[in-house]
Amino acid sequence: MAFVDSDDPKKRETLVDQLLGLTNDPNQDIYNDQYAAYWTLRWSDLIRNSSKSLGEQGMWSLHNWIKEALRTNKPFDQFVSELVTAKGSIYTNGPANYFRIHANPTTLTEATAQLFLGVRLECAKCHHHPFEKYSQADYYGLAAFFSRVGSKNSEEFGLFGRETVVVVRSTGEINHPRTGQRMQPTPLDGEPIDDPLDRRLPLAQWLTSADNPMFSRSVVNRYMGFLLGRGLVDPVDDMRSTNPPSNVALMDALTQDFVAHDFDLKRLMRNIMTSRLYQLSSQPTPENNSDRRFYSHYRVKRLTAEPLLDAIDQVTGVQTKFKSLPLGTHAIELPDAEYPNYFLTTFAKPRRVSVCECERSQEENLSQALHTLNGDILAKKIADKKGRVTELVAAKKPHKEIVAELYLAALCRRPSEAELQASKEFLAESPSPQEYYEDLLWALVNSKQFLYVH
Repeated sequence: MAFVDSDDPKKRETLVDQLLGLTNDPNQDIYNDQYAAYWTLRWSDLIRNSSKSLGEQGMWSLHNWIKEALRTNKPFDQFVSELVTAKGSIYTNGPANYFRIHANPTTLTEATAQLFLGVRLECAKCHHHPFEKYSQADYYGLAAFFSRVGSKNSEEFGLFGRETVVVVRSTGEINHPRTGQRMQPTPLDGEPIDDPLDRRLPLAQWLTSADNPMFSRSVVNRYMGFLLGRGLVDPVDDMRSTNPPSNVALMDALTQDFVAHDFDLKRLMRNIMTSRLYQLSSQPTPENNSDRRFYSHYRVKRLTAEPLLDAIDQVTGVQTKFKSLPLGTHAIELPDAEYPNYFLTTFAKPRRVSVCECERSQEENLSQALHTLNGDILAKKIADKKGRVTELVAAKKPHKEIVAELYLAALCRRPSEAELQASKEFLAESPSPQEYYEDLLWALVNSKQFLYVH
């Protein structure tokens, strides 16, 4: 309400700083945990953190490491370096789980290249990449960095603890499958580099270097896609030479600033979120109606599964209870992909079986529409005896105040005079105030203003 009522011309920038925890005022920087929870969710999807592959302890270990890194705004180059050089117990060292998820050099090569370079190398495993310059030699040269990573079992957590320890061995090589040549660890487009103790150390140094434009451009592009619905390169993790950015100057400017400020993700997000592009209207004009590439208007996108469920919980005043987690846990805080929640499944919560951003589908479907229109979950929350509508009616607040609160809760704005007048007419025709306000909240939740970011 304070934001709606404010006439400060910089209120958007102020709100962005508050949401990102950049005001340096502890009384305003109160959203850092929510920030960390949401972005932990997104990176956990991509890294594929799941109890199905890691067990409960390993999954929690990796989840907590990612969340703490994002909560403290760890420089992203450091985040990636720690991930790709991790070793030790998967229970006590969260990033070591990366090598349990991707358990051999080839899957590590493909995942690392796609996640942190925006390069899809899987085609080059068997033949020269059809749309890119990379060959089998490039693929296996990169894979050689992971050739000495192994694992062993440990009984530190008990005989049945099933703990895995990631280790670096002194031997282990990768051979070219066609020529049989032993491959030297070689960065893409670079010269061979090695280390007597751990080949991954020079890999991490090259990968996250300020002189490696593939890394910084990949991160910038991914966050443009996260926030604006489409990357400067689309798909966001397919940054081949034959798929150039839609705006080279913008990519260069954002990348240079990202590198100059030590790979600061919050600063990168602030730059995007306070930009004119991010604040453009989503209503297209006749001239730009067909544009899907150049950000001439904001690209409308539906809320993803977890934020949508949290928004419904907040507006109805009824919290969802998740299996094995305490009541009050939000959907964006779920550490795992394995939750038997019908709503999240219907709205395409990914199972974390792929490092591709495409696993979280943004395509709407009929079952999703029917779920909010006719589904039991929403209906029960709206009619709940401890929900927002029941409490408002019980408090015997004036009609105008109840309608205003429902609009503010659902749409972050007050009703217009026309909407308020219509609400009075519908209330007069309704069998009871309770039934009318439930119907009103149902209509607001099913509106495009609620379901979509616009």
